[in-house]
Amino acid sequence: AGGGGGGGGSCVLLDMRDWVVWSSQRNLIIEGVAVLMLLLTSMNFSAIIFREVVAPVERMAHIVSSLSKNPLEPLAHVDLPLTMSKETRSVERALTAFGSLLQLSFGEAGAKIIQTNMRHGRVDHTCCGKLVQAIFGFCDIRNFTDCTEALQGEVVKLVNTVAEIVHEAVVDNHGFPNKNIGDAFLLVWKPKGSLTVRQIAESALRSYVSIIIEMTRDKILLKWAARHDIQERMPGYVVRLGCGLHYGWAIECAIGSHHKIDASYLSPHVNLSSRLEAATKQYGVPILLSGEMHGLMSDEVKALCRLIDRVTVKGSNAPMYLYTYDVPALQRFGGTISDEIQLGLDKLSLYDYWKKVRPYTSEKFRLTWQMAMHSYLGGGDGQQADWQQSKIYLEKCLHVHPDDGPALAVLSYIENNCVDRATMQKPANWVGYRPLTEK
Repeated sequence: AGGGGGGGGSCVLLDMRDWVVWSSQRNLIIEGVAVLMLLLTSMNFSAIIFREVVAPVERMAHIVSSLSKNPLEPLAHVDLPLTMSKETRSVERALTAFGSLLQLSFGEAGAKIIQTNMRHGRVDHTCCGKLVQAIFGFCDIRNFTDCTEALQGEVVKLVNTVAEIVHEAVVDNHGFPNKNIGDAFLLVWKPKGSLTVRQIAESALRSYVSIIIEMTRDKILLKWAARHDIQERMPGYVVRLGCGLHYGWAIECAIGSHHKIDASYLSPHVNLSSRLEAATKQYGVPILLSGEMHGLMSDEVKALCRLIDRVTVKGSNAPMYLYTYDVPALQRFGGTISDEIQLGLDKLSLYDYWKKVRPYTSEKFRLTWQMAMHSYLGGGDGQQADWQQSKIYLEKCLHVHPDDGPALAVLSYIENNCVDRATMQKPANWVGYRPLTEK
């Protein structure tokens, strides 16, 4: 400060460094918090997008990709998070259900169709089929019309119980169901992987033998058969199947139009398996095999089968040898098979199966039967046939098994078609085979 007459001034200095530092730190903190909140919000938003959109879309894409690569591969079940929106869960579950339904509907025959159309994005029902060699099985529920009239709408439960037994046995033995046709089932076995044609053929026969045995002890089927309305209509009725097996070529293809297609097989050999099934009624047996099917199996299994006739069937002029397998019964029904036997492939190997589940007919019976067949057929041209001798052998067989269907059928035929019943002379036009009188 100055005094006197001279002019003077004042100067005030303020030290704001602390405030500036504090303000800068506060701004940094605010900006840091803002950035952190923005980062957390972004991360949370990304997590929601991943959970609600990305992950479901990836899973759906995986389902589609799996179906396009291998249409028969079982779709893995995924537990969807509860936090996922209801709409997204519904879409993903619907896609999984659709894929599973597609597999059930098309089966193995439709695998190629699913692959092609999922890759190309359209259904082409006009494309050519694929030639395959396979074993075709056809089986039919006996007395189904009577069961339907007695059970009405409940007959569906009976059919589906039989279908469960049939399908399980077939899939367990390297085959697959192709069609469910009311009371009948079309089944297919194709060589695949390391399995040989012999193994596939024996597995097909094993399937039928197991089905017939399982049906005799299934509690649900026994309950259905015991119903009053069924027994009143068909006293003593039990649920039975007739089964045919044949080997040959077929065209694996999509059949239909843009309105409806089915994945199946076109071939006279498929029809022959149906003819064989129908013929089981004439011979009183549950299983009939063609000579082509019989020829695929090992000598050990061939020896267990029984040649029962040589015939021509409707739709074919070529004579066909017919064989059957004398399926044994469980001990509870007077048979030789343990009531508790486990017939699954995981319990009995293919080799052990034929040791455990042997025909109910003895080797002595089958030897007598062979002589009856030799005398009946008389070689490839029938010239060596001796029907009188055949009758003697057939009567010996009937003495052991009075209800043997093949023996009754063949004996009836030679008695009704011989020149003279006293001598049982074969007709002059006998050529070693006969036409079946029914399909």
